[in-house]
Amino acid sequence: MSAAMKLVEPAPILRVRDLTHRFGPIVACHKVNFDLYPGEVLGIVGESGSGKTTCLRCISGRLTPTSGQVEFATKARGLADIFALSEQQRRRLQREELGFVHQNARDGLRMRVSAGANIA
Repeated sequence: MSAAMKLVEPAPILRVRDLTHRFGPIVACHKVNFDLYPGEVLGIVGESGSGKTTCLRCISGRLTPTSGQVEFATKARGLADIFALSEQQRRRLQREELGFVHQNARDGLRMRVSAGANIA
């Protein structure tokens, strides 16, 4: 295959490396690793209390992991370590580029405003 015809693999939109979070001596998630590419869907499954929510809170930037790295393909920077961003940059990323659907709607919605205001 010629250099001009060489296929370029897409870059991941999310890269998680050795993600670990502890609550004192309790290990909630340990060395989680994956790459998520455009068009892929990833399911996080497990028993109650297995660390799914903790892992997802770390991946979304809502909880700082004990160790490991989470990189997200931002519009402005490309693949960026979300915990190397400033708090303001991370909040903007969460608000404008990352989607997070809470298991309990009351955790993610403001119940005293309209559906349209929640979407906005």
